[in-house]
Amino acid sequence: MKITNNKLITMVAGIFFFSACQPLSEYEVNPNSPSEGQVPPTLILTNVIANTLGAYRPIVGTYNGWAQYIASISSQQGDISFQGYLGSEASFSPYSVLRDVASMEFEGDRINTPAYSGIANFFKVYCLMDMTMQMGDIPMNDALKGKSESNFTPKYDSQKDVFMNCLSLLEEANSILGDAVTRKVSVGSGDLIYGGDVAGWQKAVNALRLRILINLSKKVDDTDLKIKEQFAEILNNPSKYPLFTSNDDNMTFKWYDIEGNRYLLFYQLANSDYYRIGNTYYNLIKKYNDPRISVIAERTKEAVTANPDNIEFDIIITIITIHTTVFHNIKFYIIWISGYRLFRTLGNKASIYNRTYYCTPTGEPMILLGYSELCFNIAEAINRGWIQGDAEEQYEKGIRASMQFYGISESVISEYLHSSVVAYGGQLEQILNQKYIAFFNNSGWEPFYNIRRTGIPVLNIGDNMNNPSGKIPVRWRYPQTEYQTNEANVQEAIKRQFDGTDGVDNLMWLLQ
Repeated sequence: MKITNNKLITMVAGIFFFSACQPLSEYEVNPNSPSEGQVPPTLILTNVIANTLGAYRPIVGTYNGWAQYIASISSQQGDISFQGYLGSEASFSPYSVLRDVASMEFEGDRINTPAYSGIANFFKVYCLMDMTMQMGDIPMNDALKGKSESNFTPKYDSQKDVFMNCLSLLEEANSILGDAVTRKVSVGSGDLIYGGDVAGWQKAVNALRLRILINLSKKVDDTDLKIKEQFAEILNNPSKYPLFTSNDDNMTFKWYDIEGNRYLLFYQLANSDYYRIGNTYYNLIKKYNDPRISVIAERTKEAVTANPDNIEFDIIITIITIHTTVFHNIKFYIIWISGYRLFRTLGNKASIYNRTYYCTPTGEPMILLGYSELCFNIAEAINRGWIQGDAEEQYEKGIRASMQFYGISESVISEYLHSSVVAYGGQLEQILNQKYIAFFNNSGWEPFYNIRRTGIPVLNIGDNMNNPSGKIPVRWRYPQTEYQTNEANVQEAIKRQFDGTDGVDNLMWLLQ
């Protein structure tokens, strides 16, 4: 089991120290395969958090590239520039996490602490959504029944059924955790997210539920889903369904200066300048004259060499031609990179992440679910007419929360909100653009899923895509191992959804 907390590491070390004096007869049970009742559920929770949420640490060449927050000039990735769309197969690795989730739930019930069941439901949903959002139909009801029922070839459930079950699990989780809050239950020091406070988990459960409902925007007329009704029920009953009220409630994953648990960009960028700010992100930053760029970006090598004492930024980003412009008192060099050789030639002129900010061993806390996103989701629901409320208020709260995360002063925030290009004018596009900006380097694949769902912002499509169709992929293929071990069921799922073709351009139920 991977341990990611200093206290837990100390505890485990102590266990091994004192065990060293025990006779060999005490080691009849394989410690790598403990039996029921041997591992406290709080310790299992640590592993679940590390293997689920920690997997979404910021990786510049994956979802940050897909959402076009970044571009690459490395010899390995330069030929795909913005378009790191490999259209590759997905992974069923979340099922291994779900085994630990089941163990945590069992051990929680054994010690009469049902709060673990509520948290288990959260992770069941998180893992299932991770896979269905990438692929479409997935095994659900038959999953993980190899040991109990000798079922090693699970059937696939429809994506609609997966969504409905996930929403039901979160409703149940809210009830369980609400009761635990009333009884002042703690889930112990193994909780690396909320420090054992189940109230935080209850808020996260409901924030995740609203995220899922927003992702169902194309299915709002489906009478089985009752999307509008569920959204209204949650928003109209805050005592039953508490939600995030500030950045203090954010579900964040914190890093430690321990080998294997450092902020991933520390490894990727501390001694590298391969990665640059992408133009889709830059275009919005420029449009809104957004001060967040000064936190995120770092002066170019060319600018530093020319004027090392200059404290202003020379940001070089990728768009259509080579020219210069000035905004926010910052000189920008603008270039379009369409292919490998040109990118390699001009790459050293393109700005990088602010390494002072991002490239320390502990980095910044990574937001998995945040208050800013929640506000934008509520604003979107109001804008779409799903619920009553003040979309402008939620829109501004979302922007303010994002800027506070970056340490932007209140006076600058206020000026920004009142600028003519930022002030809310009733357009859904405004909400989605600001949500995209706020997602930068956080929330895993969610920024790309939002773009895939809404088409906002519009992504650039280069002429050197790895996907031969010349399109940005909208799904991942099923794992090759499924064709080797569960062929009949995966083929049936592909035929049911996509007329027999496991392609990256196929529209899953969610997007139809």
